[in-house]
Amino acid sequence: MCTAIYEWVKGLDSGGVGNLISTFAALVAIAGLIYQSYATRKQVKLQNFIEYTNRYQEIILNFPENINEQSFSFDALSPEIKNKTMRYMRAYFDLCFEEFTLHEKKFIDNDLWSIWKGGMEVAFSKSAFKQAWASIKNDTKFGSGFEAYVENQTTSR
Repeated sequence: MCTAIYEWVKGLDSGGVGNLISTFAALVAIAGLIYQSYATRKQVKLQNFIEYTNRYQEIILNFPENINEQSFSFDALSPEIKNKTMRYMRAYFDLCFEEFTLHEKKFIDNDLWSIWKGGMEVAFSKSAFKQAWASIKNDTKFGSGFEAYVENQTTSR
């Protein structure tokens, strides 16, 4: 096999060798571009994940310590803490809506969506998030798909 290729190359004139080298160089360049595109997409995905994780952390850190308790009640909070908590609840539902929309538009893969969806489902099963949604849904519109998703999660548990 190698001998046949050697004989074929040996029989090429200088123009043929130049074309062969140019073709090889073009294939190497195309392979490099494909790899660079893959690496860039992977980097962008990571940056987006970090951005959403940071936003999530900022929201969660501003909730009261007892937010996850089933006995949580907004009525037990001072007006100042209640308002602050509701602002962050709105930010949380906005974040969830963005994540839901990114998945619906196929901008994120199913693996990432599975992580985010699991977190949402746990949060939406908690009393504080159910109470917040009952208020937020009355004055904020997220679109029927997301609203139905949240309704299903907050009423099914």
